[in-house]
Amino acid sequence: MQKRAVIGDNVTIAQCVTIGGRSKKKNVPIIGNNVYIGAGAKILGDIIIGNNVIIGANSVVLIDVPDNSVVAGIPAKIIKRNINYSDYM
Repeated sequence: MQKRAVIGDNVTIAQCVTIGGRSKKKNVPIIGNNVYIGAGAKILGDIIIGNNVIIGANSVVLIDVPDNSVVAGIPAKIIKRNINYSDYM
């Protein structure tokens, strides 16, 4: 099994998180610095998670997430932009 996902510095990954590819797609996620990934979240496909991002518990992230954002839901949607990461962590 190849380990190809790229995970930045100061990333918190809660329990039962899946980070991986999708069917018929070769590339896997790239996760930036200062990211919190809530319990049970799935981050799938050739996507980029920016810096200072909060991913809600049980979210299914299939889209790129810009810096300083909060995402949640199934499928995940950006629910807040231009956050101050230290307000959440």
